[in-house]
Amino acid sequence: MEVNLMIKKFSVKNFKNFREEIVLDFSKIRDYEFNQSLIKNNLVNKMLIYGPNNSGKSNLGAAIMDITTHLTDNNGMNNILYAYYINGDYIDDDVEFKYEFLFDNKDITYAYKKDSQSKLLLEELYENDKLLFKYNYKNDKFDNNIEEAKTIDISKRTNKDMSVLKFIYNNTLYWNDDSSVKILMEFVNNMLWFRSLKTNEFMGVMANTENMNDFIINNRLLTEFEKFLKECGQNYDLCEIDEMGKKLIGVKYKNCKARFDVVESTGTKSLLLFFYWMNRTKNISFIYLDEFDAFYHYELSAYILKYMNKRTEFQSVLTSHNTYLITNELMRPDCYCLLNKGKITSFADSTSKTIRQAHNLEKMMLGGEFEK
Repeated sequence: MEVNLMIKKFSVKNFKNFREEIVLDFSKIRDYEFNQSLIKNNLVNKMLIYGPNNSGKSNLGAAIMDITTHLTDNNGMNNILYAYYINGDYIDDDVEFKYEFLFDNKDITYAYKKDSQSKLLLEELYENDKLLFKYNYKNDKFDNNIEEAKTIDISKRTNKDMSVLKFIYNNTLYWNDDSSVKILMEFVNNMLWFRSLKTNEFMGVMANTENMNDFIINNRLLTEFEKFLKECGQNYDLCEIDEMGKKLIGVKYKNCKARFDVVESTGTKSLLLFFYWMNRTKNISFIYLDEFDAFYHYELSAYILKYMNKRTEFQSVLTSHNTYLITNELMRPDCYCLLNKGKITSFADSTSKTIRQAHNLEKMMLGGEFEK
């Protein structure tokens, strides 16, 4: 069964630089007749967020991915991303998270509170405003209306800090295919965060890192990787080379072969990382790609953005500083968002003007139209 769960709205409060509640709303769409493929199930499926330095673009990604740190074992880079977890001015207050999902005719809401990255205080799950489950870690109060898990005994948790919802999911023998719990857990287990840097920093999808060189060679993706690089304007003649019994990605020259990881540029390293994640899993549900074009020139940035926009099977959020990408040829005003001063607003909702396809969005942004 194909699962079409998507994030409808996300909010967080008192997390890192977000003292006041900040809301990312995927349901605020307009009736634009162009680039309609960026909308799915009446929600924004492809979003690009702009914001000045220190506005919180990376923190927003960490906040959205926080759900994976206690509902899955896919913890990745959480020690780095979640340093100084609580807003520094209000360290005695809780951090509050709320995820609203849409699945067919169901609204699924999962909310929780924490007082540190690893310490839950409250969890609650609703389906169409009906309480399915709620657990208060402070007084051990448990409300359970989950049909498949009526007999679950949460006192058997050996780790009292473990998410009760995760415990319920892992210790219930049978789940209906349309169960909100099952659908939610499958979505969260396939969320991914990474950024376009030289090292493979990621969260989600899997618990441990793996060698990207080995992945490409073992899965016989070398020809496909070479083709991808050529489409990106990177003309490498790739091959396999053997170095002390280990197979490596190599580059063929007229008179010799060289290790790819030695001769590749910084931008090409970033493309390797991107290619790896786009082929690493076929079941990605959500991607937050931070600083996606940090090492790309404009044409390459536009190509990668177009590539992501074609991958309609998952919901994605990208962040960038590149104003050249602000054009209706690539996206649409309700898919471009500005993050500034603790608020996220789409371009469409940031101006009183009626934006048409022919408008120059970059000129409007540089002129301050979306900051009014």
